[in-house]
Amino acid sequence: MRFKLTCKDVHRLTSEGLDRELSLIERTRLRAHIMLCDACYHFTGQMQLLRRAMRKLDTQGGNANAPVKKPVEE
Repeated sequence: MRFKLTCKDVHRLTSEGLDRELSLIERTRLRAHIMLCDACYHFTGQMQLLRRAMRKLDTQGGNANAPVKKPVEE
C-alpha cells in the first residue's frame, strides 16, 4: 500500500467519510494530503460545509423534497 494519496483518492475518501467512519490510517493520510494540496483543502472544506448544512436542515425538520420557493419580485 502506498502512503501518498492522489487527489482522486482524497475525493473518494472524503465522500466515503460521509457514510462511514474512516480508519485512523485513512484520516492521517487524508490530513497529510490536505496540508499540501490547496485544491483538496478547499474541496474537503466544501464537503464539510455541505454536511453541516444537511444536518442543520435535518434537525430543523426540513423537507429535502419540498419545492424551492422563488423570491418575490417587486
